[in-house]
This record gives sequence, structure tokens and C-alpha cells, in this order.
Amino acid sequence: MILLHRTCLLILGLMVCLTVGSKTALATEGGSSYYFPGASATFGVGVAPHPGFMMANQLIYYRGSAERAVLRGHVNLELESTAVYNFLAGFYTFKKPVLGGRLQLGAAVPVGTVDVKVGADTSLGSRNLSQSATNIGDSMASAALHWHKGKFHYKLVQSVFMPTGGYTKGNLANLSRNYWGFDTSLAITWLNAKTGTEISIMPGILFNTKNHATDYQSGNEFHVDFALNQFLKPNFAVGLHGYYYSQLTGDSGSGAILGNFQGQSLGFGPAILWMPKFGKGNLSVIAKWLRDVDQSKRMHGDYAQFTIGYKF
Repeated sequence: MILLHRTCLLILGLMVCLTVGSKTALATEGGSSYYFPGASATFGVGVAPHPGFMMANQLIYYRGSAERAVLRGHVNLELESTAVYNFLAGFYTFKKPVLGGRLQLGAAVPVGTVDVKVGADTSLGSRNLSQSATNIGDSMASAALHWHKGKFHYKLVQSVFMPTGGYTKGNLANLSRNYWGFDTSLAITWLNAKTGTEISIMPGILFNTKNHATDYQSGNEFHVDFALNQFLKPNFAVGLHGYYYSQLTGDSGSGAILGNFQGQSLGFGPAILWMPKFGKGNLSVIAKWLRDVDQSKRMHGDYAQFTIGYKF
């Protein structure tokens, strides 16, 4: 059972990197961020996967609102945003040790739909605007190293977010953020195989570059994802997951007309994991929902994820 957990559960832990392209935080440009709250700590995120290739498909959904945000270089009031993304990703885990750990490389490409509604300030007064877009989103590449000692498992991961998606200056709805992001995270998992109990925490720092089209420099972001999971059966687990977010540096540039906009937020929600037998490989299915419970200068909303992973 332990080997099955390490193989299937950590497929999902590694797949959370897929969620980084969605539209979320108010504290950065356009009320969005490469960081998707609560996604990085799922089930056994720190446990090393077995060598070989794995694929993942993840559908994510977000719906939220905020009193104001900067889009297209203008102040927009009563922002409402709905986003649906589908990420396809592949990962390869090497058998030969690297720095005493297990190395995994991966990449993901999303396709998504975004719908944005705002009240805009103009020279003629206030008016309501809306726009939808469907396109390819920003790609992600990652490298992770895993170690373990006893019941403790560790993962150091570097993710790079590339502005490869559809972006048009002046649009309300864009699938790309039009700048680079670099996220460094450390996952720590405590797993008791006898009781089926697991606790994971994953802090990280996301560094953003400037969007030169709008002269907007989004601030750097600190985030912590955490999960408390319990296996009720060898192939079924339930969990309580959550996140804490705090923007470390303020927004800047001539496009940051609302100031530095440093935000904070906190959220919780349930998650389930199911690992049915499927062919010669291992199939993993995860469903998750988080709700913001406290926030400052951030969007308030709901985050949902549905992920299917397959280890060959």
C-alpha cells in the first residue's frame, strides 16, 4: 500500500503546478496572479514519485469579485471574473539520484476561457463593460528534487511561468499575464503509513517581472499551502486543505495607478482522492474546493479543481 500511495498520491502533488496560470489575486495587475490558492499542497505532495513518465489533465474553475482593480491601464470598479482552464501536462522522474534526491522535470500548457465584467471610470462617467476570451494560456516548466527521512518527505521545486498565451493590450479579458514568473517552493510532508494520516505544508515565493505593455510591475508574492489528509481506504482519502497569501512587495510602474496594493488572504475547503485500478498503470482522481474566509485588497471567491493523473 505504501508504494501505491507514493506513486499515485504524489502524481497529484506534482500536478498542482498546472494551476498556476489562473486569474485570482487583486493585489497584482488585473486582479490576477500566477499563484492559484491552495493548489500546491494536495495529497502527499512531498513524497517522491517512482521513476518514469506521468501525464495529468486538470480542470480548474474560479469565480470571484472585487470592488476595484487596474485593467487596461484604467481603474475598474465592481470587478467580476470567471475563469475556466484545462491544463495538459507531462512529467518525467529520473531513476539516477541527483544531489542525493530524485529529480523530476515537467511542463504544462493550458487552454482556457475568461469572462470579465467591470464598471469603468471614463471621461464621460461610469459605465458597465464586459468581455470574454478563449485562447491558449501561459505555459509552465518545472524542476523538482525529492528527499525523505523516516516519515518526513521533502520537495524543492522551481517553476517558471512563460508568457506564451493570448494577450492583447487594451482587452479586459486576457488568457496571458504578459510577463514572466519564477516560483520557488519547499514542500514538507509527514506521512504515517500505519494510520493513513498525512500532514503537508508548502511555502513559496513568486517573483514577477514587468508587463511592458502596460508598464505594470506586479509585486512579489509569498504563499503557503497546507493539507491535512486521512486515508479511509487504501485507494480513497479525504482532506481539509487551505492557503495563506501575502504580497511581499508593492506594485509599481506608471501602470500601477492605484498604488502598491499589497494584499493578504486566507482560505479553506474539502478535498477527496480516489485511486481506482486502471489498465497496467496507476490512475488518480482528485476533486477540491476552497473558499476565501478572509482577505484584504484581494478578490473574494471560490476555487475548484478536478484532476486526473496517470502513471505509466
